[in-house]
Amino acid sequence: MTTAAAHPQISCSLDKNELQNFGMKAGNGDPLPDIGLLKPSTMDLPMGELRKRYNEDGYLWMKGILDEEKVLDVREQYFRFMTENGDTGILAKGTDPRDGIFSGEDWRNFLLPGALRVFNGLSDEGAFVDKAFKAHVADFYQQFKVNVEKPLREFVGELRQFRDPMLLKRTLLRCNVPGGETTPVHYDQIFLRDGPPTSITAWIPLGDCPLAGGGLMYLDNSVPIGEKFEADFSEKSKSLTDEERVSAFNKNMMAGGFIDRNAAKFGKYWGRRWLVAHYEAGDVVFHNPFKIHASCRNESPEGIIRLSTDLRFVDQAEPFDERWLYEAYQDSDPNVASRQSQVSGGNGRR
Repeated sequence: MTTAAAHPQISCSLDKNELQNFGMKAGNGDPLPDIGLLKPSTMDLPMGELRKRYNEDGYLWMKGILDEEKVLDVREQYFRFMTENGDTGILAKGTDPRDGIFSGEDWRNFLLPGALRVFNGLSDEGAFVDKAFKAHVADFYQQFKVNVEKPLREFVGELRQFRDPMLLKRTLLRCNVPGGETTPVHYDQIFLRDGPPTSITAWIPLGDCPLAGGGLMYLDNSVPIGEKFEADFSEKSKSLTDEERVSAFNKNMMAGGFIDRNAAKFGKYWGRRWLVAHYEAGDVVFHNPFKIHASCRNESPEGIIRLSTDLRFVDQAEPFDERWLYEAYQDSDPNVASRQSQVSGGNGRR
């Protein structure tokens, strides 16, 4: 597996020409014409400075906030889970699950259930989908959440000045295999709009994720754009029922709840760069519910699968979207796109 040691300065020392020469692509495969680097932050900075960065940038990329070995352990356990007692076919035969080397099978087989499969016209079925459902409640993942919940909850509480910070029960485990279409352009409030926009997402790469590895990318200075989209959607949805209005999949939305399939064109339209990074095991990126983001295309030359998890925190002393008090993809989960009665095919772009 490619480790951080192979590129110790890649996240902060590349100049613009070197960065462009990486030839990074959007999730649909189009080249990204103008990219920049995320700004890293560390725990030795004062909380006032970290809060200022989060409020100004809409994100906070924290380096080494989690134990690297524990992050790599859950990566290994996930891929063992996906190959033992019913192999999903995701890993290359004879490779170490900790490395997570892709088998090269059809990438569509390994899309996360729900929104991404709806977006690509696929049903929630197959060996991988069955295991993906079960992985969200498997002991190894639940224990990982227990291990990281307290330190992240305390950090988020101080960062956001929450009176009573809480990790929402619904969390997501995502893999991003090389060569496959990845998460399109969106902002998280789309999926949490049955509450005020006060949540915060912690995106955790479960393993090192170099620039070519399909990590998350953020549109520069995009919180106002996300706010504009949501205001427009709210205006259009005034005639809908309350249930339809808060749905990410109502008739005014793009299929899957996203706002554009083509991140390259979206960034160009708004005159914004996409910001990328070389993530390492132990990093966490916190972001605003209106911060626009998407996944890069995974073009790992070693065939390394990007694995990540999304944890979301709220202040339970204030109103929040209670649809997220259920384990993801289980029978009680009301958030799965493929279970919604109305899905739109509009392009969503402004």
